[in-house]
Amino acid sequence: MVKKLNLNNRRAYFDYELINKYKFIAGIELLGSEVKSIKNNNVSLNNSYCKLIKNNIYVFDMYISNDLLGINPKRVKKLLLKRKEINFIYNKINELKLNIIPTNIFLNERGYIKLIFFLAKSKKNYDKRQSIKNKDSEREKKDFLIKKY
Repeated sequence: MVKKLNLNNRRAYFDYELINKYKFIAGIELLGSEVKSIKNNNVSLNNSYCKLIKNNIYVFDMYISNDLLGINPKRVKKLLLKRKEINFIYNKINELKLNIIPTNIFLNERGYIKLIFFLAKSKKNYDKRQSIKNKDSEREKKDFLIKKY
């Protein structure tokens, strides 16, 4: 029986304006105990981010609880990407001043753990307030339709 795994970073959608045109899927360099923990849903993407360091992309602050005592649960993990993709990301970050934000972790058909990340612009406070107003108005419309019928 295959366990379905799909973990989201809901905070990323609130704090950043994700650019759908720049969506990437990458493998993650993990230890054995980390793989086991991710398959048991003991992982959190909240407040995680990626950085480009020496032609490699790394994930910071991704929390993976471990059974082993000697491993840091927030250790830096390397993303596995092709050189062309890394160069493209490097050019877009420098050209457009974007951030790299991880949004999802999932298992592919072959059983490998993959990370989806976007290039994104950070929202200002007034943008966040506007998105809250939009969500509230949508919620009120749904409530009105439910009460009407």
